[in-house]
Amino acid sequence: MVACTIMASGLLISIKHGVLYGDYNMINRNGKIAYSNTYYELGASGGGKWQEGMVSGNGENGVVVAGAPYNDTHIYQNIYFLMPSPDPRYTPEEVGEELHDARQAVINYDDTWDVNGRNRTFDYNFHPSHRLRISAKKRIYRNYVRYTDYSTAEVGVKYTDRLGTWERVSFSSREDNVTITKITESDKGAKINITLSIDDNSAMPNFGRGDECNMLYKKLVDDNANYIAEVAHYPSYELSELKHGGYVGFTQVIVVGGTKSKINLKDSKDLQCVSSNSAIKITDASEVYLITASDRTWDMGEYADFTTSSSYALLDELYARTQAVADKYCEGGKFNYDKALAPHAEKHGKMFNAVEFEIGNQERDLLSNEKLLKAQRKSNKIEEDFIELAYNQGRYNQICCAGSLAPRLYGMWTGEWNPGWRSIYTMDANVNLQVSGMNTGNVYDAGVGYIKFILRQIPDWEDNAEKVYGMVDAIQAPVNTDGDRAMMVEYDKWYPFEYWNAGASWLLLPIYEFWQCFGNTQIEYEGKMMDLEKDILLPLLTKQANFWFQLCTPEYFTDINGKATYEQGKTSLFEGERYLIIPSYSPENNPIGYSSTITANATMDISAARDGLNMTIAMEKAVKAEGFEDRVAKWEQLLDKLPEYKFDDTGALCEWAMAEYQENNKHRHVSHLYPAWPAYETQTNEALADACRIAIENRNRENKGHDDTASHGWVHKALVGARLKDQDSINFSLYTLVSSNIYYTSMMTDHNLDRRLGVYCTDTGIGMVGIINEALLYSNNGVIEALPALPKDWDEGSIKGLRARTNAKVDVSWTKTEVTVSVTSDCLQDIIVSVYGGSAEKAQFNAGETKTFTFKKG
Repeated sequence: MVACTIMASGLLISIKHGVLYGDYNMINRNGKIAYSNTYYELGASGGGKWQEGMVSGNGENGVVVAGAPYNDTHIYQNIYFLMPSPDPRYTPEEVGEELHDARQAVINYDDTWDVNGRNRTFDYNFHPSHRLRISAKKRIYRNYVRYTDYSTAEVGVKYTDRLGTWERVSFSSREDNVTITKITESDKGAKINITLSIDDNSAMPNFGRGDECNMLYKKLVDDNANYIAEVAHYPSYELSELKHGGYVGFTQVIVVGGTKSKINLKDSKDLQCVSSNSAIKITDASEVYLITASDRTWDMGEYADFTTSSSYALLDELYARTQAVADKYCEGGKFNYDKALAPHAEKHGKMFNAVEFEIGNQERDLLSNEKLLKAQRKSNKIEEDFIELAYNQGRYNQICCAGSLAPRLYGMWTGEWNPGWRSIYTMDANVNLQVSGMNTGNVYDAGVGYIKFILRQIPDWEDNAEKVYGMVDAIQAPVNTDGDRAMMVEYDKWYPFEYWNAGASWLLLPIYEFWQCFGNTQIEYEGKMMDLEKDILLPLLTKQANFWFQLCTPEYFTDINGKATYEQGKTSLFEGERYLIIPSYSPENNPIGYSSTITANATMDISAARDGLNMTIAMEKAVKAEGFEDRVAKWEQLLDKLPEYKFDDTGALCEWAMAEYQENNKHRHVSHLYPAWPAYETQTNEALADACRIAIENRNRENKGHDDTASHGWVHKALVGARLKDQDSINFSLYTLVSSNIYYTSMMTDHNLDRRLGVYCTDTGIGMVGIINEALLYSNNGVIEALPALPKDWDEGSIKGLRARTNAKVDVSWTKTEVTVSVTSDCLQDIIVSVYGGSAEKAQFNAGETKTFTFKKG
């Protein structure tokens, strides 16, 4: 339990011996703030570590704040921003013609087939909005602190120099979809004298390495210095939907007291900048407010006309939006920051405060991020105060990304162009890990945003299934999407993503879990209300079931001896025969001695098919539409003919259910453990659970080196270990993550434990939420089990407000000897409540009823 004392509003913070002290209106917030005593200044010509910046976000607009006292930068964000490229935006017709060749290559163990020499094309790159610089005269300073308030999404900077104590604070409003910054005069009455400018885009890393070389942009300030903005026209590629598109990053500037004026700085060095380098000088102000919004358009006009254009509809729209916010919160002729913060803080705080997690019952001083990181890296165990901070930061990141889409590889933030893996959505691990704690973590808005994220892709999924496999009324998810499109283009011999079959089943599972956690509800999408069961889940689950039904053909099967066989023209299976899932793909691995990743009977596919069909059956029984009994019988028959799992000589679950393949454990992915997580097969099959445990041990033992540093592998193994109720496994994975170099001082995370690639990545940061939720509470329909995989040394603690997958809210607290579980059911139902390794009780709940159970610790 971390005890910190801070101010209720405004967060006037000072530092003394690592403890935070508020200046007035003291309250206790138990660790709902993170702070740092160091910062990384970003140079106007480049340099600096933007990843160390602290973040705010509202699911669409956001900001990364470096926190430098006199030369600060705010890198603004919009989760939808994409840089177009010349690459095609459609699934190629020839992919369907290659299916027979692919199947024949696999059945004949020919690993030389190279997808006819295809070169991969790619989705679009995520990119930042404008980077605003706030510069002032530098002085000697002391008592520096920058902080993130998890309960309000405010990011602040505070320091003291000879003129007094200064503070800046920002938040991305969930109420008004803008980012608001407040800058105040010093506590001694010293006035604000700053310059606001927009950095060249080339000042951000990796500019000039991609299609941004072909865009055009302007830095604009109106004559009255009311705003500073960046207006950009995307490259005009003939086949791109963004051919005439562009974006605007717009900051309205409100000054109280003093003056503001337009000035011109030295011309931009960027060839892409086709304007003067205008800025705003603010002199002797008592308060300054910045109201920022970023958005994109498909109609920025003709590319050839952009240089001479002087009118931009999107700029006018953002001016009107920010002015409406300024007017809305104006009191007595002044902008009222606290009034603007209040409705946002209520919405954001309601989500963040819905869950509380504590380890131990001893109050501890709230230490800086640097001190906590240093202590954790030196420790031989998971430190209580650090894991609490990591969990809170993960929930915070998830909430900041919630509402519009799902978290990207970079969450919703980037301070660089051409980010690693384009900061797209990688859906064979990264997205899945980041939403693992979304529903159980009681972040309803994140679930809604995820549903919208999937619905946006469905037309492309339908086209993929038709183009790749010739299917009708079926869906096939690609491995990657940029958020706008999800066509099947990223594939070649080395990454044959066109044969990744498990995607739709895995990606629909979180929507099914949302239904389990929150019950049936109405979802607003594109201006209409959709019933979760009837309009979303049942239609989409049916389409994924149709995928498996049409993928399985009697021509490709395993005989009664388990041999993979092809028999042209065969129309049905005989007794003892099973369908062969061919082609198949287990990300991104291949059997030893077989160089191709195009395979058959990937365990991931088998488990995803089983789980997907079971979800479809459950939804049919829930909706009970006419003829549902016949459809249930159809899916049950298919279930009976799916391949069986295979186990190796060590007893481990194999990655491919093929007698002809040899296991390859030198790999970061653990997709073959799908039966344990995200599926639930191991809950009722102890032999399968043991096989999964052995598989993790084999992977940990045999996979060493650089491949072992990818964070998603460890997050995935931790989730599997939690679902397997394996304390040693989850403890090992969790400790490996938190004791590594993966966390920045901002508490944001890298892609690798050793940061060897320098790729920002929120897999671990947000994935940590799912790991801890799963370790402390297992649930499914009618079942709640406390502390299934309690990590070592967590002798006392609590987690309150989790959602169980049986439409109930759960609080769990424990001591060394006793566990208390409080359950509030949202519907009439029977639930078996238990503690792992201990006793169980079956109870009937009325809707809204709360019951509390006390167990001896197992």
